[in-house]
Amino acid sequence: MKLFKLDLLTLLISLFILSSCQETESIGLEVNTATEIKGNLIDTITINASTVAEDSIITNTLSQYPLGYLNDPIMGKTTANIGLGLTLDPPGLSFGTSPVLDSAVLVLFYGKEFHGDSTSKFKVEVRQLTNPISETATHYNTKAIAHNSSILGSKLLSFNLKDSVRVSELVKGKPDVVRSKAPHIRIPIDKTFINNNFLSASTATLASNSAFNKVINGFYLTVDKSQSTGKGGIAFLNLTDSSRLEVYYKSQNGTATDTTLHKFPIKNNTAPVIANFTHDYTGTAIRTQLNNPNTKFDNIFVQGLAGLRTKLNFPHLDKLKSLGNITINKAELILTVVGGSDEFKPSPRLILYQTDIAKQRQFIPDFGTNPNISLTDFGFGGYYDKTNKRYKFVVTSYIQDILRGRLKQYDTYIAPVGINYNRQTGPLPSGATATSAVIGSGKAGVSYKMKLNIIYSKIN
Repeated sequence: MKLFKLDLLTLLISLFILSSCQETESIGLEVNTATEIKGNLIDTITINASTVAEDSIITNTLSQYPLGYLNDPIMGKTTANIGLGLTLDPPGLSFGTSPVLDSAVLVLFYGKEFHGDSTSKFKVEVRQLTNPISETATHYNTKAIAHNSSILGSKLLSFNLKDSVRVSELVKGKPDVVRSKAPHIRIPIDKTFINNNFLSASTATLASNSAFNKVINGFYLTVDKSQSTGKGGIAFLNLTDSSRLEVYYKSQNGTATDTTLHKFPIKNNTAPVIANFTHDYTGTAIRTQLNNPNTKFDNIFVQGLAGLRTKLNFPHLDKLKSLGNITINKAELILTVVGGSDEFKPSPRLILYQTDIAKQRQFIPDFGTNPNISLTDFGFGGYYDKTNKRYKFVVTSYIQDILRGRLKQYDTYIAPVGINYNRQTGPLPSGATATSAVIGSGKAGVSYKMKLNIIYSKIN
């Protein structure tokens, strides 16, 4: 009987405790109950937020290269083009005796992202560069890539990063074999151009990559907007290891005639690859905001490919000092996404950083290099929460350091990065994603308001 009464008492106590719990979401700041520190919540900190143009990007060493045309009704028009050289493999190659060209195909493998309307059709065109790409000059995304007007090859296609491609492969001494290959683009190249610049090339031209690219100059990839359909999109290409020009030809080998495939790899570590991408905001709310930087708007914007970033500051943060000697237990910046669709999904990841007195980009302490206070990527945040349609950043050390005078508050920025972003590269503008997001601003009285939630404790 005593055991029965004890169990009943335990059950009643448990029910009482559970009924007194509240969801942390109701106050806007999620706290792990296992490590919860009792404190006071402030969620009314003023946030000034504005949309600003992103800085340009050096494109010589991108991890993947954007190609396409996107007409986003909110974010405006984005155009992305590529210039590339080819690599001799090996230098000093020979096409043999009396080579006869069969065909040539530019093979372009996809990278890790497509952003836009997957049902759109794109007419991808290949032209010859006017001049070879400099191996030493820095190329920014805003600089046009000079090219000839003649089209060397084109193909109407959909950017498809999922479905494999069936390809006929040569097998020496046997019939060709059809095999499935990873998703990629195949564009036939003009035979006259290949004959004149490859099969008829001199020994000196084929002696080195530098000599070779000075003759062929390289290829320019673009999308013909007038021949494309739908809202468009931007696809990223892997131009660091797999993509190549394939030349199929026959040559005399003694008394026999052999069919041979020779590959000219596209590798930006041996032959330069560059990109040109630009944004046109004519007729959009973004253009209105950029033209009126001191006006507060309901929403702000971020966009990859050196498009847009959001500038933030907390003008009244010092007023927290009037609370006395306090310690910041936890601080989170909450950004709520407005809109979004299957075609134009919000950026999967954002980063947050500050600038210093010299306007140089620096990570805030919560995402810096000090192992005692720096958080992991997931601990710091910035990943899109599809369920709640928001991003969160933990900024505890940043806010605490400002209040204690260890850090001066300059401007803070938010911008998109690729999902596999590595902080070791620093808070630079991203050329690895074309995604964007519309975020509720810090303006008073708006829906989806941006919030800085702070839990603090007073110290005796």
